[in-house]
Amino acid sequence: MTITNKLFSLLGFPEPIDLKRFNNSNASANILLYISIHKEKDSNLQETLPLLGLDIIDKPTDEKSVEAMIIDASQYQDETSYLDLYQRVHEQLKYLSKNARIVIIAKQIDNSIINQTDNVHHEINAFNQALIGFAKSLAKEVGRKGSTANIIFIDSNDKEKVSKTLTGPLTFLLSSKSTFVSGQVIHLQSQLSSVSNETEDKKLAIVTGAAQGIGAAIAHKLASNGYHVIGIDIEPMRSLLTKTMDELSGESFVLDISCDTAGEQISNLVKMHNGIDLMVHNAGITRDKTLARMPEHWWKQTIDINLLSVIRINKKLLATNSIKKGGRIVCISSMNGIAGQGGQTNYACSKAGIIGYIKSMSHSLSKNKITINAVAPGFIETKMTEQIPFFTREMGRKMNALGQGGLPIDVAETIAFFAEPGSSAVSGQVVRVCGLNMIGA
Repeated sequence: MTITNKLFSLLGFPEPIDLKRFNNSNASANILLYISIHKEKDSNLQETLPLLGLDIIDKPTDEKSVEAMIIDASQYQDETSYLDLYQRVHEQLKYLSKNARIVIIAKQIDNSIINQTDNVHHEINAFNQALIGFAKSLAKEVGRKGSTANIIFIDSNDKEKVSKTLTGPLTFLLSSKSTFVSGQVIHLQSQLSSVSNETEDKKLAIVTGAAQGIGAAIAHKLASNGYHVIGIDIEPMRSLLTKTMDELSGESFVLDISCDTAGEQISNLVKMHNGIDLMVHNAGITRDKTLARMPEHWWKQTIDINLLSVIRINKKLLATNSIKKGGRIVCISSMNGIAGQGGQTNYACSKAGIIGYIKSMSHSLSKNKITINAVAPGFIETKMTEQIPFFTREMGRKMNALGQGGLPIDVAETIAFFAEPGSSAVSGQVVRVCGLNMIGA
């Protein structure tokens, strides 16, 4: 135990566990425990789960043997469902191994058809919201052993649609690719799942802010997944950008994304590639100071780069059909855009704006089966976080359910998940890569 960890141990923070991250030999769990809180198991799930290629059991025999658990809570019955949830899960938790994955599956309902006297739907809504509170709390309890818990809402009873929309998100959340993703809620939209952007040609991904840190990790991950990557960064980062792109046989493109012609330049750049399969808006800045002391140009620069440039570039790319039908857009938000942060009114404003933007854009993009999502990183170990004062930095690391900071690859894995063909039913979603912050959000 390091001196730092000894100090935090005295303050009541447990020693963080070594997290299991993805490599080719540990892509997913081997044993999956399937729990239904209902008397009868859901037939759609029973047909879907074998597609995951795991050893599915309904009753464990050895303690600490279960690497993954699915909790089927998709069929609310009545008030007894709450007690059933407790009893079925309570008795199985002792079998969880370290670095285990828990996914709760629930059924979302169409609130637009509910009227004031529709008591059944009101009760289902109450149960669904209760499940979210349950999932987040469970995630904080199992996090001390490196385990995670997340929840997926499905929107269809059609067996084919359930299998098509659920397999991809389950594969991600049950694997070591989702190591730093916990306490998250993903809503699936089955109407989006009919188009895939699979082509015979190599797919094209564009990543802004790609020279170093999280951007470089994203570029490397996408290249390893078979994408041809064009990395974009500003002039002072030219040599580092070139080095990063050379490492993955990609292309470098020097551009200030906040300039008025950025969208047009990117659109012209991709003409020879027959369009963009994945656009990742990673570039961003911080200019921290309390609002009372913040100069106007810091405010404008942060909003312009972090938010307005994203909107302008997407507007141009969509207007010129530069993003293929079935393509993906991923933006970077932030935990501070969700919870707020003193001294970062400009940054939090821009990152919260990203969330509102992707939620609204998801509806208008659905006609072309283009998805748009956001990743909200928490404390991620980068050169920037190395500059944070010692105690603030250590608190940032400790104040999540996993008790440590994440890595750039954790953000990259989540972006790669949004880009997978099996994620075509996921749009307008914000996934926090934060190890589930203990306070604030």
